[in-house]
Amino acid sequence: MTERIRFYFDPVCPWAWQSAKWIREVATVRDIEIEWRLYSLALANRPEEDPLTDAHAQGTAALRTLALVREIIGNEGVGALYEAIGTRRHEQGEELNAETIRKGLIDAGLDESLLDAALSDEGTMRTVISEHQAAVDEVGAFGVPTICLADGRGIFGPVVAVAPMGADAGELWDHFRYFLSHDGFFEMKRTRDRKPGFSQRGLTGDVR
Repeated sequence: MTERIRFYFDPVCPWAWQSAKWIREVATVRDIEIEWRLYSLALANRPEEDPLTDAHAQGTAALRTLALVREIIGNEGVGALYEAIGTRRHEQGEELNAETIRKGLIDAGLDESLLDAALSDEGTMRTVISEHQAAVDEVGAFGVPTICLADGRGIFGPVVAVAPMGADAGELWDHFRYFLSHDGFFEMKRTRDRKPGFSQRGLTGDVR
């Protein structure tokens, strides 16, 4: 039976990007379905401000465009656009600006005018806030990646420098899923000694 999970992300976060690459791979080796959900690190880190009103704030334009894509196309469109934007930002090193978002829309087979439409529609701000707040209310989310099961259990992570692929992706899911299912489990952590996308030897990871 297919298990539906919610994967919360902010397109600015390179750690969430590696985890997103991993969870996409998991979906090819395990029977899961990914529901892509929005989370704003700007809202989490600057609650006294309203960064979603500033089209130039880091990640805001991308989040609001993703919100509009959800309304018009649905979850599949959100996943496709996140993958397109993330590839340009985190794999190709482009700035997360309007030009990159427009190119990402085209890469995902979408109309580039959706960016302007999203920024002119205040409803996209409400959508981002709603999805962000749902993660906070449901599982106390404080960052991304955050993964939630259908029954409401959720946890921050996994945080990986390089996304595991193939059988390794499935094995990590099995272990992560075990901890996620136990509501008495809270945390394991070690110091991050490299940037996302780099292995221990400093080599770039698989960019599939």
